[in-house]
Amino acid sequence: MDPEKKAANPFVYLDIQFDGLKAGRVVIELYNDQVPKTVENFRKLCTGEKGIGKKGKPLHYKGTKFHKVVSMCMVQTGDIINNNGTNGESIYGEYFEDENFSVTHDKEGIVGMVNNGPNTNQSQFYITTQPCFHLDNTNVAFGKVVKGLNILVEMSDQPRENDKPLGELIIADCGEFKADEPWNIKEDDGTEDKYPPWPDDWEEQDPDVPLMEQTLNYIKSSGNFYFNKQDFARAERKYVKCLRYADWYLSKKKQPTLEKSIRLTLMMNLASAKLKRNKYKETAYLCTEVIKDDPDNGKVYYRRAQAMLGLKEYDRALKDLKTALGLHPNDKNIIQLLSSVKKDKLTYLKREKIFFSKLFN
Repeated sequence: MDPEKKAANPFVYLDIQFDGLKAGRVVIELYNDQVPKTVENFRKLCTGEKGIGKKGKPLHYKGTKFHKVVSMCMVQTGDIINNNGTNGESIYGEYFEDENFSVTHDKEGIVGMVNNGPNTNQSQFYITTQPCFHLDNTNVAFGKVVKGLNILVEMSDQPRENDKPLGELIIADCGEFKADEPWNIKEDDGTEDKYPPWPDDWEEQDPDVPLMEQTLNYIKSSGNFYFNKQDFARAERKYVKCLRYADWYLSKKKQPTLEKSIRLTLMMNLASAKLKRNKYKETAYLCTEVIKDDPDNGKVYYRRAQAMLGLKEYDRALKDLKTALGLHPNDKNIIQLLSSVKKDKLTYLKREKIFFSKLFN
C-alpha cells in the first residue's frame, strides 16, 4: 500500500457498551485509497452528518446493536432502521453497488459490508475476529481494526442464543478522528485505572515487574472503588480486566511470586463481586481455583459456602463452613452462617417431605 495514501486514510471510532457498561473504544482505519465510495458511506454513518435518511431514521450508527456474534468468526451490526439485522440504509439510498473486492479477509479485524447478494450494500457491516476467506469476492471489505479488536472478541463470552446476544451490545457513540487527534483508548472514569481495556493495546508492551505491579494495583484499586460503592457490575469488569493484564504479563514472563500473590487476590475479589450479583456457579468455580493453590485459606471456603447456599447445595455449604471453622475457630461470621445453613437445610427438608407426602397421597 502506498504510504502517502495510507497516511491520508480516515480513522473512525466505535465506543462499545455491554449492558450499559463501557467496554472500550474500537479504532478503525478506512481504506479510502482502495474503496472510496464504500468508505464514504461508512464514515458518514459514523459521524451522522447526513441527518435523516429516506426511511425516516437517522443515518447514524450511534445506538445500534450488535445483532449477531459468531464465535471465532465475526460480529455484525449496523441495522440503523430496525436495529435487529433485518434492514438498513446507505447514504446513497437503500442499496449501493459492490465497489471492488481488492481488500481480502486474510486476517482478523477486517471490516466489510453485509449484503443479501451482489450490489445490495447498505449500512450493515461485520468485523472479522479471525481470517474469513469465504467472504472474499462476495463481500466488500473496506477497513481494519487497529485498536480494540479484543473488545469485539469478548462479545463471544457474552450470553447468546443462536448467535444472537441476549444482552445489549451496542455502539454507544461513534465518529471520525481529526488529523493528529488522540485516540483516547484508555480508561477515563476518574479512578486510578488509566489503561486500555486490553493489554494488547497498551503502549507498554515490555513492562518491568515494578511497573506491572503498580499497574495491577491501580486497576484493582479501581475495582475496589466500585465495590465499595456497591456498583458490583463495574467492580466485576475491573477485576476481570486486572486478571486479564496479569495473565497477559505472565504469559510473556514467568514471575511465580507475582502470579501467586496478585492472581489469588484478584480471583477472590472477583468471586466477591460475582457473589454480590448472584452468579453463584461462577463464584464457586473461582473459589475452587483459589483453593487449589491456597488450601489453608479459610476465607475462600466461607465464600464458596455462600455460593453453595445460593445454589441450595446445603451439604456442600456445610462441608465448606466446617473446613473454614477449623481454620478460623473463632470467626463469628463463619459460626453465624453455619447456624443459618443448618436451619435452612432443615426448612428445605421439611418442605420436601410435605411436597412428596402430597404427591403420593
